[in-house]
Amino acid sequence: MRALFVTSPVLSHIFPTVPVAHALRAAGHEVRYAAGDALEAVTEAGLHAVDVTPGLDYEKVWVPDGTEDPMYVQDAGVEFLAELFGRVSGAEAGGVLEAARSYRPDLIVHSAAQGAGALAASALGIPCVELPLGPADSDPRLAGLLREAMKGDYERHGVTGAPRRTVRLSTVPQRLSHLLPGGERPEHEWAMRYVPYNGGGVLPAWLARPAGRPRIAVTLGSIGAQWGGITVLAPLIAAAGEVDAEFVLTLGGGDVELLGELPGNVRAVEWVPLGPLLETCSGIVHHGGSGTLLTALTLGVPQCVIPEGGYQQANADVLVGSGAGFAVDADKLGAGECRRLLEDGELRAAAGVMREELRRTMPSPASLVPRLEELAA
Repeated sequence: MRALFVTSPVLSHIFPTVPVAHALRAAGHEVRYAAGDALEAVTEAGLHAVDVTPGLDYEKVWVPDGTEDPMYVQDAGVEFLAELFGRVSGAEAGGVLEAARSYRPDLIVHSAAQGAGALAASALGIPCVELPLGPADSDPRLAGLLREAMKGDYERHGVTGAPRRTVRLSTVPQRLSHLLPGGERPEHEWAMRYVPYNGGGVLPAWLARPAGRPRIAVTLGSIGAQWGGITVLAPLIAAAGEVDAEFVLTLGGGDVELLGELPGNVRAVEWVPLGPLLETCSGIVHHGGSGTLLTALTLGVPQCVIPEGGYQQANADVLVGSGAGFAVDADKLGAGECRRLLEDGELRAAAGVMREELRRTMPSPASLVPRLEELAA
């Protein structure tokens, strides 16, 4: 079987697909990616990729002149998502379609917001698999809204049909599905366990040995800390010295000097693999990104989220509903919230319950390979 993975051109949309790609490769199938940016995430995972938009400046695609940065739109619902990613998907549709016709896959796997994947599957008359990143893009209305937003792209490429069959994967347990945007879940949705992946690397010595005292991770993901965004963490960093814990702040491209002098118990690093870091942590403070949320849930780590926009709020709603974490405004985040992460027994118990539930009830990507083979047959 040949599987073509079509993802939106950002790290956080590529990473969740890699465990599925690795599972297919391990079972003897062929895998190729078609994407327009962040291709190093694919190649560093030992996989092959085609650049579908060589030389394209994505900054103007994401944020055209006169528009607001989508990262900070407060009321970003599914309609906004479809408009934004429909524009990005449209820029990639021609290259994706060319890559698909050349590769001749039996199956297309695409991130839920990447409409070019469904377009190519429709053109080739093959099945496709939608992979939401997490709660924020799991609204079942998104696929239809994306197609409508890409109406001109379908017409331009002469595509009128639909994929032979569509399956959605969900990494959120059924008992929490009522908290997801969009209401009732579709019948063609398959459960799949989230497998944390955000690249490999050599672990620093301090991470490879046990922490001397409780450790709290602090991150804004791969985008949020840039362009001055890291300043939202200033109240937390100012209060960190009052807490008997070690804080590990991942900068993600942010300027640490904007936070002033760091307390002695704050360790700032540019990047570290989130999974190994959280295995040593008693809590995490983060922006509410899907990958960070699901990694912490998978590892049973209590969470405090400081959602800044509509996407992150949808994730925060699921977290709070699970009991494994809480949300707070960034300017109100201080020593008390950090101590709650370390000392709240109910919070820690709920995080442990979520970890065991995910392991027990959600099938692994590897266990889904036979079903994907049947889908492609």
